[in-house]
Amino acid sequence: MKAILCALLWLPLFLLQSKVGCTLTANDEKSETSTRRPNIVFILADDLGHADVGYSEGSHQTPTPNIDKLAWTGVILNRHYVNPLCTPTRSALLTGKYSFHTGIQNAIIPGEPWGVPLNLKLLPQHLKDLNYSTFMLGKWHVGCHTRQYLPGARGFDYWFGFPEGFSGMFHYTAGWPGTNRTGRQLYENGVQVPAECTNNNYFPELMLDKFEQIVHNAERDRPFYVHFATPLPRANMEWDGVTEKGVQHTMPQYSARPAVVAVSDEFPDRKRQLAQIQALDEQVRRITNALQNKGLLDNTIIVFAGDNGGSARIAGGNPWGINHASNWPLRQAKSTLFDGGIRTLAYVWSPIFKRPGGIVTDQLFSNTDWLPTLYEAAGGDPQALGGIDGVSHWQSLVSGSRQGPRQELPYLLNHAGTQRVLLYKEPTSGVLYKLLGTAFPSNTGWERTEGTTAANPMTTPTLVSIRCNHQEGVEQTPCQPWLADCLFDLTNDPCETDNIAASHPEMVQLLTAKLAIHNATNVPSLHRNYDPNSNPARFDGWLTPWMDPEPVRKPASCAPFNPSTAF
Repeated sequence: MKAILCALLWLPLFLLQSKVGCTLTANDEKSETSTRRPNIVFILADDLGHADVGYSEGSHQTPTPNIDKLAWTGVILNRHYVNPLCTPTRSALLTGKYSFHTGIQNAIIPGEPWGVPLNLKLLPQHLKDLNYSTFMLGKWHVGCHTRQYLPGARGFDYWFGFPEGFSGMFHYTAGWPGTNRTGRQLYENGVQVPAECTNNNYFPELMLDKFEQIVHNAERDRPFYVHFATPLPRANMEWDGVTEKGVQHTMPQYSARPAVVAVSDEFPDRKRQLAQIQALDEQVRRITNALQNKGLLDNTIIVFAGDNGGSARIAGGNPWGINHASNWPLRQAKSTLFDGGIRTLAYVWSPIFKRPGGIVTDQLFSNTDWLPTLYEAAGGDPQALGGIDGVSHWQSLVSGSRQGPRQELPYLLNHAGTQRVLLYKEPTSGVLYKLLGTAFPSNTGWERTEGTTAANPMTTPTLVSIRCNHQEGVEQTPCQPWLADCLFDLTNDPCETDNIAASHPEMVQLLTAKLAIHNATNVPSLHRNYDPNSNPARFDGWLTPWMDPEPVRKPASCAPFNPSTAF
């Protein structure tokens, strides 16, 4: 019976993890945990708003008990900074390098032939040097025009998901304005997964079934890294030949939860967003349970992080799809360099920390820092990585220190440096300053969480809730960064309401000089325009690695999708 259930669709995974270790007693496991390299699970949420989990602002709209439990018993990174768009963030995480040092300064859209340079060694490749098994589940979005750019060639032993930046949750298609950019894109180890193999199952649950199989078949004497790049709670881009829109896909069991139902029907898109967040919380629950049931949780590091700010309505013409997120009370949203676009939720959880409770740290943390931090956690020497921009925070995380190794963080979003930010922690006062400049006029305001008012914010503030120290959402001193660089004191003005550039000219001068030094190392963008040869119509409606000598790989056969609970 088991042989029948282990359908051909799952064969690559079972072949990869063919050995199951012996059963250990509790004492044996505790002793062995202290000497084994830790398993690492990185949960990367897509377009998650700052206020859209329970622990951040205490929102009554978004109870997330499973996400929150790990946060409050781990290390909450209260100053976690990323890039304002998907591809640059994912590239920085995987390479440990700033986007202006890799040329990955824009998001890749379907049909564009570029990606993270092949000469750069990625996080899974470094971990394989330490004998890790490596798995990628979900969204890739760092290059897919040839197979050399796909996860299987970039250090992952196994991958299941979609290569582009967004996907339908049931039909697994991506769309973009223009009739030649819409196609199906669900792959397993580079092989197309036909519709009859999955029966239109909800993609976040397909990911969970794959994760549970990875854990079930894990070798006890070999650690693993799982890159769990969930598409939740992003809006999928869909194109019907006339209009393009962001669509949020969810399931009835999530939209029927009391907190979602309680939100007024005047905000239907917000309610769909909240249902997706409930699905995200369910992913965290099942991930944790799978590790616990296998007896691996005590030797596992779990990272939870957002890839950029939420795509709120205030983003306006944002082409990446509004998902009705909330970044309140942070300023602005995804695709901007205000903190609503680049300061995201993040924490690290592990019993390895050996603390009875969690801590909150304001140490400056860049997403480039994950590679050296996790490499050191895995037993590697971060000094051996060489040539990266990230720095390891592992020692401060283990010790519980709230002082990290990073003192500044630059952003240069194009070769001319016309979109720029420098975060700088002044060594004497400890104040975190931010210099912001851009050549492009835009909306620079705030947006309150949909369905709430000042009189009824629907929150119970938490230990990490942001205190603006000025009236929320009201500008004190104007910031128009396309006219002159703005300066903010993020320590005392985390909501960026008061531009203090005029009263702190020396600080503006210092940070401008620092940015000039960084800009001297800025490399040209690798962005390439749309290639019409990528048209999915050429490949039976599939988005493919169209420039590869073998753009299409089809399975010999497949059986209908079987959930992991069947095994």
